[in-house]
Amino acid sequence: MKKLTIVVPTYWTYPSDEKNKEEEYIFDHPTPLDRKGTLGRLLFSLNNIDYDNFEVLVLSSAVHDELKGKVESKVELILKQNNYNYPIKHFSYSQLNELKEKLKEATPTEFLKEINLKNYGNIRNLQLLVPYMDGTDIVVAIDDDDIIEDNKYLEKAVEFVGKEIDGNYIAGVAGYYTDIKGHHYLQEKQNPENLFEKKNKLMNDTYKKLENIEQRLVKTPLVLGGNMVFPKKTIENIPFDPFISRGEDIDYLINAKMEGYQFYFDKALKIVHLPPDYDNDKINITKIESDIYRFIYEKKKLEIAKDKNKHINIETDELKPYPGEFLTANIKKEAYDLLFKSYKKQNISKPKVKAENFIKNASYKAEQLAPSYFNFNNSWKELLSVL
Repeated sequence: MKKLTIVVPTYWTYPSDEKNKEEEYIFDHPTPLDRKGTLGRLLFSLNNIDYDNFEVLVLSSAVHDELKGKVESKVELILKQNNYNYPIKHFSYSQLNELKEKLKEATPTEFLKEINLKNYGNIRNLQLLVPYMDGTDIVVAIDDDDIIEDNKYLEKAVEFVGKEIDGNYIAGVAGYYTDIKGHHYLQEKQNPENLFEKKNKLMNDTYKKLENIEQRLVKTPLVLGGNMVFPKKTIENIPFDPFISRGEDIDYLINAKMEGYQFYFDKALKIVHLPPDYDNDKINITKIESDIYRFIYEKKKLEIAKDKNKHINIETDELKPYPGEFLTANIKKEAYDLLFKSYKKQNISKPKVKAENFIKNASYKAEQLAPSYFNFNNSWKELLSVL
């Protein structure tokens, strides 16, 4: 039986009474250090899985460098306080320093800078790299605010991945997030005025499109990072992009497509997604800005890919409704309209100028960073061939 590792990233922030402190690295809903959090709940749910050979790797990260030691200790405590009927390992800042020392001779310095716990893309790369170095054949990515209710979850996760069906290689598999009632559709904004406000509707439309195909396993433009399965061959050839601000899961699917790899959606592969009630309201505008930069960056990366290799021709229609609509629309106009409205609502001075400057800076940043992904990808392949 192939070795399988479930990898769980977990994100932590300042205690509740210090919530106004600046966060250096932005995550959607990091757990305050004085809260119990959702990690233990997920790990306990994994006890129900009926599968003979799997282990769990927890990756812990902090919103600020000054919290590194406290976060590492907090997660160690959670792991020691509970009983699990499977092997469990913890990777955090101590292990990161050791890893970078080991890799120093094997990879360029520029590549090594992106091996860190500072953003989603880099953390997701450690999610692949660390188990790979430990001899894992399949990585299953689950987030710390999920729980597993299906005791056959891992059996389904490995059923197709890394195999060929009808001559097609299954380079990766993804599945649903459901709520506690088993529903997977997202709440849609009423009367959306802007493409970004239609995001949930477009995701729901994508689910409906997939569900209209009778097969259990279907080609997909949409994946969810907390319910993804990666075989060894895909890990060896495709990294996450460390330069994208968020949406690293769907970006990974696009990176795979650029290499001729196809992800599939398995309608039977479900996890329960239970986000915590301590959403960080400080970063609402930051989330909007990150989403805007993400799609400006994605469009630029696809342009570069096509210029680099004329054989790369990802049809945006095959990525519709989501994320394809964001890759074909006049994204800068949609972004400006939303930013102007958001800045104005928050009484930020000169909202017009600020929105224009953000779009200009995001475009410049995308121009500068998008080529770096292709260098990173080459270094990734070289490193993993050595490892």
